[in-house]
Amino acid sequence: MPKGKSVTIELPSSDSEHSEGSPAPLESSLSSLESELGGSDKIPKPSGEAGQPGHGGYNLEDQLGWGEDGFKNLKFVNKAIKKHLDTTKCRSQQDRQALDIVCNLVTAKFPDMDSFENCWPILDLIQMHLKYLSSRAQQKRRISGSSSRAAKGEKSRGKLPKSKS
Repeated sequence: MPKGKSVTIELPSSDSEHSEGSPAPLESSLSSLESELGGSDKIPKPSGEAGQPGHGGYNLEDQLGWGEDGFKNLKFVNKAIKKHLDTTKCRSQQDRQALDIVCNLVTAKFPDMDSFENCWPILDLIQMHLKYLSSRAQQKRRISGSSSRAAKGEKSRGKLPKSKS
């Protein structure tokens, strides 16, 4: 249970205190507690991080159980990410509305995604793809940075005054 939240469950003193057909206060309190804590019939997110099965995480393809062909159909997510998100930022720094747009687009195309609690497979795909894109951008910066430094070094070597011997 999250810190700082308290739940009061009122027990009826007699059965005549609530009308027939309406839930008893205990049942009502429990159902609202379930909805607050995410107790639903949706598939919960496994513990750990997607893409890290050897380090306490899980393999997303295995968790979805769709097989390689079904998983390849999710390339749509990559296109939605590039269109709606800032690919220079990680998932936690993304605009919440933009993340919701991507989740809604993917859920509309793949209705099965609605059976997962809080769209966790979509959010995991977003996180993994943004991590991939940022690492590629860093590689390109390193390569272009070292290339431009090497080019500048060659130019400056040619301009150095000759020493007298």
